Amino acid sequence: MSQIQQFYAGQNVFITGGTGFLGKILTEKLLQSCRDIGTIYILMRPKKGNGVQERFEAFLGDTVFDVLRNDYPEFSKKIVGVEGDTAQNKLGLSETDYARLVEEVSVIFHLAATVRFTEPLEKAVAINVNSVKHVIDIARACKNLKAGIHVSTAFSHCVRKSINEELYPPPMSHEEINMLVEKFKRIEGPGNLTEITGEWPNTYCFTKAIAEEVVANYATDLPFAIFRPSIVTGAYKTPIPGWVSSPIGISGMICVCGLGIIHAVLIDTSTRLEVVPVDYVCNALIASAWKIAMTEKRSREDVPVYNYVSGNENPITWKDFDNKVRAVAKTHPFEQAVYYPSGYATKSRFLYTTLHFFLNLLPAVMIDVVLRLKGQQPRMYKLVGQIYEAFNALEYFTTQQWDFDNQKIQALWEQLGSEDKSIFPFSMQTVVWDEYVINMSKGIRKFIVGDSDGNEERARRRQVYLYAIHLAVRITSGIFILWLIWKSFHGIQSMFL
Repeated sequence: MSQIQQFYAGQNVFITGGTGFLGKILTEKLLQSCRDIGTIYILMRPKKGNGVQERFEAFLGDTVFDVLRNDYPEFSKKIVGVEGDTAQNKLGLSETDYARLVEEVSVIFHLAATVRFTEPLEKAVAINVNSVKHVIDIARACKNLKAGIHVSTAFSHCVRKSINEELYPPPMSHEEINMLVEKFKRIEGPGNLTEITGEWPNTYCFTKAIAEEVVANYATDLPFAIFRPSIVTGAYKTPIPGWVSSPIGISGMICVCGLGIIHAVLIDTSTRLEVVPVDYVCNALIASAWKIAMTEKRSREDVPVYNYVSGNENPITWKDFDNKVRAVAKTHPFEQAVYYPSGYATKSRFLYTTLHFFLNLLPAVMIDVVLRLKGQQPRMYKLVGQIYEAFNALEYFTTQQWDFDNQKIQALWEQLGSEDKSIFPFSMQTVVWDEYVINMSKGIRKFIVGDSDGNEERARRRQVYLYAIHLAVRITSGIFILWLIWKSFHGIQSMFL
């Protein structure tokens, strides 16, 4: 076995957020590449009327485990779902589960978080901040803890244009933010949120910055580290190229544009795009925990912070990325597209608002009119409105760029042996963007849109049909605009005759 495989042999792992996008890939990778691992405990809570057992069965049946299921049919015996809630003290664990975890767990990955930019402050604090303290309390009680990783975000301190692999002062302390939340409960409302978050663009980045301070203050004597990935996107290579679980972030942007729902986006195409594939993120996480476990002495100044980013190793601009996505869209279009995928990207808020009205909203209204005439429920206008709000929340990140230092991640990569580099690849220098964009687009097409494999030719024929409609609409619109200009000119002329 490789060094990392030897380390994980017999180790019992506890993962919060294991049912999420990142957590599923991490669980799959640990079981796929570390077959001698002990038990993986996944924290779960009842959700949407489904109990923990129902959620656990759905988790095991996810397509992300299909490859593992074929290679290692008994993999599910290595996973145990434990009921709990990150927002509660001791994570809401039963006495039996708590005792079992502190007795057996030696590696902890704290992935759980709410990633909604518009999350109410009270909920964001409970999940993104207080949960960190609860996890550290459990880590301190563990009898054989070797490593703990708190997953933050590269944008936790996005108010800085240059972000190194170090701790920065938080916007406020863990105690202060909880006092504010309690105050808001009493006065029934948070008032002006920006008065609290200040320069931070949303409650997600704001609470993530505070959460890092919790690690710095309460885990200085523990083998803990902070891991900051940038924008996590679909899988590059494993377990399934392009695998993605939900249409959020950049994946959602590509999805709605590829479906022909959105034709204008607010992006400064000259800036760098910060994306990292989820499988590489998980490989780096696994290696980071190994590194922490191998490091014997640590002090307050030695709290490791890893920036997992792409910008300074393998940069790509929004423009280059967009060109690659458009090229793939021609060869692998979405069969379920409602209109021909075309559009414009601009960094001008005024121009974007104008284009959004004419290219996004008006077509949505016309589609809803057709749906009503057919006796169906109109939904496009509401959907476009929701997408508009989501894009507005992303504006801060699509119109700026940051300089990240990631020397520790690069050093970690160099410390790996050749076998570990092959099993757990995570160097962004090895990513070929053309290949990645192809895999990413195919993954969105399959796992989000729901197009089946092998229907590319049928989808291309549909795209030709949609393009003909698109041309007809453009010609008709052009003629209509020219007619309006002509009528206006003659109206003005007649006023002076």
